[in-house]
Amino acid sequence: MKILNKNSNIKYSFVMGRFSKKIGDKYQHFPIDNWQKEILYAKRYNFDGLEWIISDYSNPIFNEVYLDDILKKIKKSGLIINSIYLDLIMNNALHNISIKNLKWIIKKIKNIQKKTKINRITFPIEEKCRFYFDFEKKRAIKRLNYILKNLSINSKVSIETDIPLKNLEKLLNIKSLKKLGLLLDTGNIRANGYDINNYINKFSNRIFGIHVKYRDKFFGKSKAIPRKFNELKIVNNNLKRLPELNDFTFQTFRSDNNFLDDMNKSIKNFNKIIKNG
Repeated sequence: MKILNKNSNIKYSFVMGRFSKKIGDKYQHFPIDNWQKEILYAKRYNFDGLEWIISDYSNPIFNEVYLDDILKKIKKSGLIINSIYLDLIMNNALHNISIKNLKWIIKKIKNIQKKTKINRITFPIEEKCRFYFDFEKKRAIKRLNYILKNLSINSKVSIETDIPLKNLEKLLNIKSLKKLGLLLDTGNIRANGYDINNYINKFSNRIFGIHVKYRDKFFGKSKAIPRKFNELKIVNNNLKRLPELNDFTFQTFRSDNNFLDDMNKSIKNFNKIIKNG
């Protein structure tokens, strides 16, 4: 199964782990035992690249020797690391992480940036790592300023967030955060009961990436991409309004034993939606 109708200006990637079994009981985690095979699967499925997920501080991409080996294998496959997702922030929110730890992470990412182009780098501010109080907001903004100052020269820095739209608008209107963009998750927007049109209307120049995912409404479970997916259809019909969109990145459902079939189904239905508009 191959992704069809590719827009030459948009990269097609997948979140690492979607071609692997769960790590223990964790649905989303870096596939430490299988990342090499995932690169081969990505080539077979005609992806342009991958979203390298960083689940903890021991990720091999942080090691200089492993980094060179990773880049060599990816280059050989003809793929790219299109984006990095700092999933470890989910367990240590941006407003709680120590400055020392944040500086360590940024230093490591800057080292990666020296060796390969990373189109998008995303930090989550959602669910359990979202801020709710003024002092948390101020800490998060301070850390975002530091991140943008150090990383935005070479990559598009974005956040994935479920902050209410009016508050998100205030956040993105802060002068020092003018380079900050958004990663939209089609499944989470649907599950939270938000209208994706509002994001496109308000933040069309700030949308850097799209996580392709389907979830049922009212906080429903993640499922394979169905034949009818209104949020994805809306994004596709508004691509001309999204000049900064870098990627469609598949964060789709996958089961432990049938993840290849699951991705086949998702790509097949994604193609139909994109083709039919």
